[in-house]
Amino acid sequence: MKRKANERNNFINLSLILSPFLVHFLLKVYTRNIEFDRQFGQFVKELRVEKRWSQADLADRIENNFQNISRLERGETTPILFWCYKLSKVFNLEFYELIQKFSPK
Repeated sequence: MKRKANERNNFINLSLILSPFLVHFLLKVYTRNIEFDRQFGQFVKELRVEKRWSQADLADRIENNFQNISRLERGETTPILFWCYKLSKVFNLEFYELIQKFSPK
């Protein structure tokens, strides 16, 4: 938590040098969508539980580790497209279905 506060402070200090337009753009890119992360993580957890897999089972199937699966399910990390692709394969979903489900409307 302290690290994130330091990162934000460093970013704000940098913003004093940059133009207001660029600062606005970077803030939009820099700020992660916590609600998206939470919803996506919950969706993955529901699919995993439905298949009666542990986090370690899912991690093995997508060649990752259970700590990352745990972070993903708690909404503490944003999934990268490669993870989404692997998750779609292990859950027998089309990749576009997974992406479309969580695209902004």
